Amino acid sequence: MGEVNEGMSKGEVISILGKPDGFQRSGEYEALRYTDRLISGWSWNRADYTVVLKNDHVSEYGPGQVRQERPGVLVLVPIR
Repeated sequence: MGEVNEGMSKGEVISILGKPDGFQRSGEYEALRYTDRLISGWSWNRADYTVVLKNDHVSEYGPGQVRQERPGVLVLVPIR
């Protein structure tokens, strides 16, 4: 996840993280879900990550859950 940056294309994300474990679409937004991914070099340090794309480019990413704020808009809600 440390190599993902805002503005990257969907293809660039998939080339770094691999095929997502799931996805969700709403209007011009798409959320790619990556489950049980390493946060650090420690095998016990894992989390679920989501990459939110707008028009096939990263707009948000990180650990959290995706919620639909209104029709056509997906929002990443951080997990505390």
